[in-house]
Amino acid sequence: MRKITLLLLSLFWASFTQAQSKALVACIDDHPPYQYLGAKPYGTHISALEVLADVLDKQLTFVQSPNFARCVAMLKKGDVDVIAGLNQTAQRDQFAVYAPFKPADELKVISKEGIIISTYNDFKGKIIGVSRGTAYFPKFDNDDALDKISVQNDRIGFSLLLKNRIDLIMFSPEVFATFSGEISSAKLKVSPIALEGLRNTVTLFGFSKLHKLNLSNKELLDKVTNAYHAGLFN
Repeated sequence: MRKITLLLLSLFWASFTQAQSKALVACIDDHPPYQYLGAKPYGTHISALEVLADVLDKQLTFVQSPNFARCVAMLKKGDVDVIAGLNQTAQRDQFAVYAPFKPADELKVISKEGIIISTYNDFKGKIIGVSRGTAYFPKFDNDDALDKISVQNDRIGFSLLLKNRIDLIMFSPEVFATFSGEISSAKLKVSPIALEGLRNTVTLFGFSKLHKLNLSNKELLDKVTNAYHAGLFN
């Protein structure tokens, strides 16, 4: 009887381990137009994650989070395998590895009337809204001389800008498009700041170093990088 019990436990464990290795667990938060939460999440980053699952021959599973910072914390602990759109930082290098899936978006600076941002130095003396858990680019992220206010997400940051609680916030063109009508009616300033050379040129998947994908990091990154160069994520 004991041998039968051990055999059943062994078979159960083998089945559980195999099921784990076939899953790709992605953490997502509400970040239009990249990610919309719901019974069936959608958005450009969701589509990229679906392609990623096909590339890795995995079954995609979503963990829906209230914010991006929580996703990063889960990635660090290995509770999820991947986040789409994780900018690389020295701190994240301790627990994540990265692979590209699309060219990096530009950044637009949205500021209240009377404030024009044309160079990096124009950030000085301004109250800047930054979405919690978001890395913009290293020089900005590491600049403690700037007056940066953490906000829960882009929508809340934009509402603070409308209320004159902050002076400016930065959006990608895709996020900008979701606010374009409100930006026009509120007569906010859109500044064409040139940040090329300060930012990453690609948008990255961030994989937990504790991922459960049954692949070495080299195998994983080679597969995803090759798929990126083949245009599979376009």
